[in-house]
Amino acid sequence: MNYLYIICFFYEALHLLKFNVYIPIVNVIKKDFMKHYWQTIVRSWQGREGYGIINLKRGSKMEQYWEKADYSWTDDSIRCFNTPSQRARQLFYYVQEIGHFKAMKPYFTERQHLKSYLLKYTFGGKGKLIYEGREYTLEKGDVFFIDCMNYQHYSTISDEPWEMDWIHFYGPNADAFYGEFMKNGSNVFHAKNGRISQIIDETMALVETRNAKAEFRISLLIHEMLNEVLIQKYDLAFEEENIPDYIIEAKKFLEDHFKEKITLQDLERVCRLNKYQLSKEFTHYIGIPPIEYLIHFRINTAKRLLRYSNKSVKEIALDVGIEDPPYFNRLFKRKTEMTPLAYRRNG
Repeated sequence: MNYLYIICFFYEALHLLKFNVYIPIVNVIKKDFMKHYWQTIVRSWQGREGYGIINLKRGSKMEQYWEKADYSWTDDSIRCFNTPSQRARQLFYYVQEIGHFKAMKPYFTERQHLKSYLLKYTFGGKGKLIYEGREYTLEKGDVFFIDCMNYQHYSTISDEPWEMDWIHFYGPNADAFYGEFMKNGSNVFHAKNGRISQIIDETMALVETRNAKAEFRISLLIHEMLNEVLIQKYDLAFEEENIPDYIIEAKKFLEDHFKEKITLQDLERVCRLNKYQLSKEFTHYIGIPPIEYLIHFRINTAKRLLRYSNKSVKEIALDVGIEDPPYFNRLFKRKTEMTPLAYRRNG
């Protein structure tokens, strides 16, 4: 059996280096294939500091990727490895690993410095996540989303298997989505429906049946998943009908008086609320501060006039409440990345 260990060792080395190896590796690893190998590895590393240690150079700093794990999952659990093309790494969101586990005690993973994002959706059983100094209990319908560069430890804590869909992924805009996700400081939320899990399943099917269009479709699905994560997480905080009346009043005032010079003091008088508190509440419910909302409303109105009227840029600037045309040009370009005249021509 020694030759099998050698083969498995080199296979796992490719797995550990999967973000730097540009060959098509798409495989489904079941417990019955790897069980004996992993038991041998665990025994051979028993008492040592870690398993799977690799130096990753990020900028000028050397960081160690390391991982410890127990692979106690059922025979019908699935783990798919994927190495994306160079094109996908440059242009798309892409899968690094994806799967569906029914993991029994003492299943766990502990790692740090892996350039990847991980999302898990819990179907049943219970898991525990330790991340960024916080501890979360994961039950049916719970989702966690983490940056694997930071220290993480997750494990099964229930007597029955912890069943979950999961996906390791990365992409050019993944950092920005994660930053938006973490605005409330929590890596865990309870899903409102099963769409996130459905997307993971659809993505896994594409990884397993790889074809010429798969990377395009996988990128679209991951993008949909990230949008769904944000929608479901932040819809839980409040429903649209629960937006306070004073916020609705402030929003309507901005829209009705957008041609006028409006300050936070004006809104303070209208809403009878301290301007700093009003700005904070408005941002929470509407998504941007009130003055930024006013600017966006003016720009959107200007776009409509540029597209559907023959008015000059100067006239349009005045129509949206901006008396200085050069400032209007600069503001429009900053918000749209083109001048008003360019927008009109391209329209």
